Amino acid sequence: MDIAHWPVLSILILLPAIGAGLIFLIPWTEEFFPRVLALLVAGVNLLLSLALFRAFNPASGGMQFAERRDWIPDLGAGYSLGVDGISLFMVLITTFMVFLALLSSWGEVERRPGLFSGFILLMEAGLLGIFLSLDLLLFYVFWEIMLVPMYFLIGLWGLENRRYATIKLIIYTMGGSLLMLVAILSLYFLHHAQTGTYTFDIVQLYETSVPAYALLPMGFAFFVAFAVKSPLVPFHTWLPDAHAEAPISGAVDITGLLIKTGAYAFLRFFLPLFPDFSASYAPLVVVLALLANLYGALIATVQNDIKRLIAYSSVSHVGLIILGIFVLNLQGIEGAILMMVSIALSSGALFIIVGMLHKRSRTKDISQMGGVWRDMPLMGGFFMFFTLASVGIPGLCNFVGEFLIFLGAFRVNVIYGVAASFVVVLTAAYLLWMFWRVMFGPAPERARTWYDLSFMETVTLTLPAILVVLIGVYPKILLDRIEPSASALLVRAEKKLALNQNGSGLAQKEMLKKQTVIVMSQSPERSEGEAKQ
Repeated sequence: MDIAHWPVLSILILLPAIGAGLIFLIPWTEEFFPRVLALLVAGVNLLLSLALFRAFNPASGGMQFAERRDWIPDLGAGYSLGVDGISLFMVLITTFMVFLALLSSWGEVERRPGLFSGFILLMEAGLLGIFLSLDLLLFYVFWEIMLVPMYFLIGLWGLENRRYATIKLIIYTMGGSLLMLVAILSLYFLHHAQTGTYTFDIVQLYETSVPAYALLPMGFAFFVAFAVKSPLVPFHTWLPDAHAEAPISGAVDITGLLIKTGAYAFLRFFLPLFPDFSASYAPLVVVLALLANLYGALIATVQNDIKRLIAYSSVSHVGLIILGIFVLNLQGIEGAILMMVSIALSSGALFIIVGMLHKRSRTKDISQMGGVWRDMPLMGGFFMFFTLASVGIPGLCNFVGEFLIFLGAFRVNVIYGVAASFVVVLTAAYLLWMFWRVMFGPAPERARTWYDLSFMETVTLTLPAILVVLIGVYPKILLDRIEPSASALLVRAEKKLALNQNGSGLAQKEMLKKQTVIVMSQSPERSEGEAKQ
């Protein structure tokens, strides 16, 4: 299928939005047809993203399939979309995880399932808009749109404390979003002062010189907005509550997709717009990332609520992703992108299994879930597989990303690499301890009535399992497409440093310049043993 002349990126965004609109028009009493329609729309979008992957040119580090149209010309706002090696896999994992979330919700959501499916599709449209936008105002619109379905998914279909979790989510994310809006407008007027034109186009804003007096407040505003959505400690406290109270399909989307938007925004917007800020405060951000990595692992260790345990595991993994981004070298950034994809698969699949367990046991308490292996060996096998993937066992998806992040960290500072490596041991400890208690702990009396996976549940878990193995065994299929774009990102940041002629920029300029020299000297002849093994 030749999609070179299609507005494929617009179709990817509009198809789930239109599907959601049609579902909202269907009477709420109807259950079967809206679910089928949502699954069909998600399936078509997944196939379209696979066609995009096939048509993508892996040798190019620039934007492909670009679409540019006037939106609000008087304001300089445009409808500008594009995809590169960084956003390509965000699109793929979004369409895949949404399809998986709808599959897993089939037997879980009983109240107004059509409306639920519509909000899942609306969330997909917002997420894809974030990953494909090349206009800051358009990006901000999608950033805010994404909150609407999350509000309803948790508020209407969540558990006992869903109202508290929903309000907390909105307060945190709206606070960060308002800071980002102020920073976007500041950058917008700054560009006009320097060029005489108004624009939100990110490519033109990359060329805007940020003076020293504006660097700290603007950089801080963007950083907080993206750190909240990531979520990076200490901006993380909304996540465990949202995870614990969300329906399983909603939790899958939070783990697999929502928290990736913050990390993606650091790569797409923060590093190239504010390389001075990134280089100056990289050591501080790395310390925050390592603390998040350790804190999430320690808190997860003492959790008895299985959903909260996996939520804090996500906080720990986010710390590792941010570490990879802010070591400011090719290996770290590639590892961070791979980890975003891998965690979406492994942690998302764990949440699906937790949902299946909750449907049978009606509890999130680990102490009330013992004996699963005896009564449900097939579920136990999948649970073990995805637990090992989350631990980072070689041959499964998480290992490759972790290895690249460690490599990037060790190249900057041995202490960074050692600290991150220590947390991996702790991660293995709490995940395996969770697995042992659920699988082989004392079985409650009602466990005798539990039943093993159905055919549909088996299919739902088999799909991510295949990808977990594929990425773990053959990461080259991802790395070949990520590397040119990651290298281009670092080179763009170095050029922006040269543009910013403030007195304090010289040290930062030299710091990132050294990183870029390392990148360019290793690409594309990078050794197989370092990144493609």
